[in-house]
Amino acid sequence: MRYRRFAGAIVLSILSALARAETITADSSNPSDNHIGQKAMSRVTGIGGIFLKAKDPAMLRAWYKTHLGIDVQVWGGAKFRWVDGSGHPTAGTTAWSVGDGKNFAPSTASFMVNYRVSDLHGLLAALRAEACEVLEKTDESEYGKFGWVMDPEGNKVELWQPPEGK
Repeated sequence: MRYRRFAGAIVLSILSALARAETITADSSNPSDNHIGQKAMSRVTGIGGIFLKAKDPAMLRAWYKTHLGIDVQVWGGAKFRWVDGSGHPTAGTTAWSVGDGKNFAPSTASFMVNYRVSDLHGLLAALRAEACEVLEKTDESEYGKFGWVMDPEGNKVELWQPPEGK
């Protein structure tokens, strides 16, 4: 129970910060912003979603809805609309959902973060060149382009290039 409270507080803190966050891009004139001295390329531009694995997804969704007020939809999650510092809506959303986590494999983590990117295929190529463990599978649909990489601790990281104009 204490773990669930802690996890809930972390998720709420992350989502709250994301709702107020401004994307900061690399400054190509600053060598510390360039990766391995290369020309700066756009990598992650924001967080597209946070996905939680649950033993009982329906129960956990209901808990978040009841106790934290997250408007969980029929599809099993919610979309948090982005706002600026004044609380005015801006373009973009962050998805949040609870599921069985089968799509997290090969990771055994209880969560997966989806990061927005502007050039999925370019980033995947750069990650491969940097000897990162990039999963071969990619997906393209009306929701955009998706690819995955494993971080050094075995967490599956989802990379998402939204459709043009989204």
